[in-house]
Amino acid sequence: MARKKTNPTEMTEAVKETAEKSTAAVEETAAAEEPEKKKPARTRTRKTDSAAAEKAVKTAKETAEKAVKSVEEKAKKAEKTIKEAAEKAAVKKSAPKKAEPDTMLYVQYWGKQVDVKDVVEDIKAVWTDEMGKKLEDIKELRVYLKPEDNGAHFVINGEITGFVAM
Repeated sequence: MARKKTNPTEMTEAVKETAEKSTAAVEETAAAEEPEKKKPARTRTRKTDSAAAEKAVKTAKETAEKAVKSVEEKAKKAEKTIKEAAEKAAVKKSAPKKAEPDTMLYVQYWGKQVDVKDVVEDIKAVWTDEMGKKLEDIKELRVYLKPEDNGAHFVINGEITGFVAM
């Protein structure tokens, strides 16, 4: 069975509108009965009818207020449930990504072997220790290994350049 999606605010407004319409209908009925005042005996009856109509209006208002409160409570519960579901969905969406294979890159030259990860760590150390900046400030890092210079040139964020010996 498909559930109709409704906005809790729209539901509350609809209940209020229905309560107002029923109150207006009862008041119209009471007003329609009052103009027929001809005989004293009937006046007493009409007063009773009028009192009954007022009582019906009061009862209708109370019932409508209770219905509005009930709908508002249900809307709050539904909103809370929706928020919890959205949080759970956000957690599921940020679930673990497929892991990349562990890759090691080495440069071998003139009888030496250098791990590229060590070169990157040296560049990060220059950035934080010598330049006094934070690692989070690095948006882009380009490394150019030059065995003939026995080092690596680097460019950080497209602006800052440097050299690290291997």
